[in-house]
Amino acid sequence: MRPYVRTYLVDDKGERAFGSGPAELLRRIREHGSLRAAAQSMGMAYTKALALVKNAEAAVGHPLTTRVVGGAGGGGSTPTPEADALLEAYERWTSVVEATAAVRYASAFAGLDDLSRDDASKEARRTVGVAVLAAGHATRFGADKLVEPLLGEPVLARTLGCVPSALPLVVTSVSSEVDELARGRGADVARPGGPDQSDSTRALAAYALEAGWDACLFVPGDQPLVEPASVRSLLGASRANPDACVRLAWRGRAGSPILFPARVLPRLEALTGDVGGRAALGDAVARMSVEATWPWELWDVDTPSDLERIREVMEAGLGRA
Repeated sequence: MRPYVRTYLVDDKGERAFGSGPAELLRRIREHGSLRAAAQSMGMAYTKALALVKNAEAAVGHPLTTRVVGGAGGGGSTPTPEADALLEAYERWTSVVEATAAVRYASAFAGLDDLSRDDASKEARRTVGVAVLAAGHATRFGADKLVEPLLGEPVLARTLGCVPSALPLVVTSVSSEVDELARGRGADVARPGGPDQSDSTRALAAYALEAGWDACLFVPGDQPLVEPASVRSLLGASRANPDACVRLAWRGRAGSPILFPARVLPRLEALTGDVGGRAALGDAVARMSVEATWPWELWDVDTPSDLERIREVMEAGLGRA
């Protein structure tokens, strides 16, 4: 179990004025260039999206969007500077509330550690394995990003730290440094047959099939801030929905890690080209997501600036120690 907090701002009458829905809408207006396109990307009716914006504007007392030339479908819109300031303040406040809730939860539920051990024993009986993608060439980073130091440990070592020790583990590798880190964690090493992303995916899928795993959690090696609690949530969701593909998400936007049921593994083994496991998902595969505790759990390391951003989170005491 873990705490889950929803934060809202209310008006003088106590009516909800701003929260996670309007916040995500503003983010997507900036991303897509119009309110209509943002609403479509969220599966929301345009009239509902417009009402959310108008309601928030009435509460804060100034416009949150402004018309611009262009955008999806012709005329577009973009958040105002006031909207950006509101969104930044809301996210900062929400992070503080969630951090406080996490600390209080840890204190209040300290005597219930047996729940985690019970979850681990159930997973052991179900044979779920973890496959870590660590054979990339880090072209954008300019060096082997997985062995770059991050507060005293290599990036990959930090990532491997999110995996429960009871679960079988395999890591793709094309370097002796990654081999050493993987084997130091008790993991097997799989060699991809080529440089494409699908080569690593095929190698891991083949390993999982041969091992007879009931499900396989694919974890990118360059996501060092994934929380063990989020991994346990993914495992729990898969246990309750064994035929579904389960992905970690932040406020509705799915990313990685991804847990695939065994029946999808042959599709992963058949992938070609520079594509990831998502390409193997068809309409027949049920999909669901589990919300991460923190947004940075889904951050990956593509560039040195990405690594610096992650380092700043950890130095602030916000990421996993």
